[in-house]
Amino acid sequence: MKRSFTKFEERLRAGALHAEITKRALAHHVTLRELYEGVDRAPSISAARHAVYTWLSKKGKGVNEIARLFDRMPNGVSRMLKR
Repeated sequence: MKRSFTKFEERLRAGALHAEITKRALAHHVTLRELYEGVDRAPSISAARHAVYTWLSKKGKGVNEIARLFDRMPNGVSRMLKR
């Protein structure tokens, strides 16, 4: 799977999610790029991803939709949502 931050931003803008996800990431002191590309083990990035994934899940997005949006594997998103 080829990952691209610019395509990620395009998907967020197309779905009208860019502003809200950016706001939630910045609340955890993480940039949008760090949220997308950052190291999985960093506590701040992990907390920001958990917050964003949970919010998207509550908005009705499924695990596969969230995984596709962030270019991630569905099992990783599912594990993050179970925390």
